[in-house]
Parts: sequence; C-alpha cells; structure tokens
Amino acid sequence: ITGLKIERGKIKGVITDRGNYGAQVVINAAGAWAAEVAKMAGINIPVTPDSHEAAVTEPVQRFFHPMIVDLRPVKGSANYYFYQHATGQVIFCITPSPSRWGFDVRETSQFLPMVSKRMIDLMPRLKNIRVRRTWRGLYPMTPDGFPIVGWAKEVDGFLQAAGMCGQGFMLGPGVAELLTRIVSGKPEPADEEILSYLSPYRSFVSEEKLK
Repeated sequence: ITGLKIERGKIKGVITDRGNYGAQVVINAAGAWAAEVAKMAGINIPVTPDSHEAAVTEPVQRFFHPMIVDLRPVKGSANYYFYQHATGQVIFCITPSPSRWGFDVRETSQFLPMVSKRMIDLMPRLKNIRVRRTWRGLYPMTPDGFPIVGWAKEVDGFLQAAGMCGQGFMLGPGVAELLTRIVSGKPEPADEEILSYLSPYRSFVSEEKLK
C-alpha cells in the first residue's frame, strides 16, 4: 500500500504498487507499520516497532507443556520465555533491555549465547537440542501495552486495528470477531466497554508491566 484514497473526509479505497482498490471501509491492521499507514490519512497513532530476537530448535519428543517465562532480568534482557510446540520444536525469545526501537531486523551475535545459557541453567535437559534457526521480528508496541481498535474520527470508514504488542496470534481471533461486528453494525453488549479500553483516543497514561 502506498496511499489511501479519501474524498470529502470519507475513505474510498487504497492505492498500492499493484493497482488501486475501491472500498467503503479500510482496516489498518499493518502491525509495526500501522503508524505509517495512519499517517497516509493524516492521523497519528502511537504504535512503535520494537525488535525481538527468537529461535526454534529441531523437533524432539514432547517433554514439557506449559510456556515457561523467566522474569529475572540480566544485562541485555528484561526476561525470556520458551515453550515446546505440539510438533516438538522448542521456540524461545527474549525481551531486550533496553528496548530496540525501530525497523532493524538484523540478527545479533549476542542473542543465542545469552538466552541458551539461561535456558539450560533452568532446564538442563535442553542442552543437547540443536537450534535450527534464529530470527528477529517486530512487536508493534503502544505506550500502555493495549491494542488500538476503533473508528478514526478524522476519516469516515477508516478503522484502526493495530498495536497488538507481540500478542497478535493470541489476540487475533478475538479482535477479528470484534472487527466483524463493528463493520457489520452488529455489536454485542460488551463491545462498547471493550472499545472504550482500546480506543485510539484514550489517554495512554498507563504502562505495560510485562513485555
């Protein structure tokens, strides 16, 4: 997407590098790039990309089930967490400290030695499992750690659904159902309260405690 088509304060479609598409409703679900898309409509939303590194191991027989979160901070990491997928791979990630704001997704040489030592100290059985690959991705963060969901006041038909703060896969199904009700005009009784918490126009005065 390279632009939004807006006429007389109403959304009319999107402009892309593969052509233009008409629409009466456009949903901004652009993740880490949501603020950039909102600016195309002259709107500022507080979504900032924060890069996190992660890795996945080879698949092994399942030997633990819950996600494990270690909240003890060390130099370079506020916390880390890992879990074993149903297909056997162990997936792990750290929360960097300080945060790494911006769109840089280049991997670092510090990540794997730091997190693997901590994981093995906590669960020695992990020491002989081989790591398949590492990567670095972007968390679309908001100041208070809550998503931004709601209609834009400035442009009719422009709906924000961004800032999932690294919880997109978990929040996605519920947010999708909420968006469906919003767009179709069939809200449920609890939706008004939910949307007040997630409003693009809230104060953002609180702060996320666990990232």
